[in-house]
Amino acid sequence: MLESLGLEPVQQQAYEALVDGAVTVAELRTTLGLSAGRVRETLAALEKLGLVGRYPGERRGEERFLPVAPEVAFESLLLAREEAIHRTRRHIQLLATRFRANATARDPVDLVEIVTGRAAVIQQVDQLQHSATSEIRGIDRPPYANSDPDRLDPKTGMMPVQAKTMRRGIGYRVIYDTHGLETFHRIDTDIEACAELGEEARVMADTPTKLLVADDRVALIPLRSAPHEMASSVVVHPSGLLDALCEFFEVLWARALPLSAYLAGRPGGAGDAPTSDEARLLALLTTGLTDQVMARQLGVSYRTFQRRLSGLMERLGAGTRFQLGMRAASLGWVSQPADGAVRIGPGPGTGEIA
Repeated sequence: MLESLGLEPVQQQAYEALVDGAVTVAELRTTLGLSAGRVRETLAALEKLGLVGRYPGERRGEERFLPVAPEVAFESLLLAREEAIHRTRRHIQLLATRFRANATARDPVDLVEIVTGRAAVIQQVDQLQHSATSEIRGIDRPPYANSDPDRLDPKTGMMPVQAKTMRRGIGYRVIYDTHGLETFHRIDTDIEACAELGEEARVMADTPTKLLVADDRVALIPLRSAPHEMASSVVVHPSGLLDALCEFFEVLWARALPLSAYLAGRPGGAGDAPTSDEARLLALLTTGLTDQVMARQLGVSYRTFQRRLSGLMERLGAGTRFQLGMRAASLGWVSQPADGAVRIGPGPGTGEIA
């Protein structure tokens, strides 16, 4: 436990023996099973570290060694180690600044890195999350490299590396593909556990690719995907391609349906499918009919139509009809034209989209 402060195992054992009451070389020899020379050498090292005090024996008795109180003894070591970590972190940040400054002068081949093999992809995923200093953004969809049970927390179903990263204050924004939610994830375990740690999650049908981005600094996307596992990936370093991937994520994020709000019981959540009334309403909204005509088609009053429309928009967390269309499409509740535009009704007027 104290190795992180620079103590060797035998030094830690000797200090703990002193804490437990051994005070002489003879007593430490009995407790530790070491030679007198080895015990004295260890005590000298502990004394140099300021963890042990040496006191003469009474009436020419054997000298005694007493431990310095742990909360006092280790404070200076902790402060020294923290300062060393801060210096190392500052140097890494300086190196990162120099790396980015020289990125434009590099050979374009150096701006991407091919990672081949499932084990190498898993290692890169972990390394990318460990390196984050602000935010991780991701598109989560099959296939999964981290699908083995030993790669997941048995209680929550989360990847331990993600939980550890989030606990040190790194934000996560993740778009979950509906297929992944149906076949791999569980709402009541890993998705809920991620939300409780602060992950912002949204959901979308038919996401175009997997993606992992750390701090606008590095991204990971599949190169080739076998049907059921990741075979290879591309690491993208600072470049125009990385900028495009970051913007690509933000475009999809704006179109995706919020999921964390639903899991936390806040407004804006949605169930797994629209009700029959909602499905009919959505179908009519895509036709371009006026609100009055759609109300007649549904056999309800104009006021009831408006109330149902407002309820559906609230359920999907949409502030406008355009957002309603995009979020319904992201859930697969309505079909999306080839041009990518989802058109929801002209509104109460004559042709203006509300």
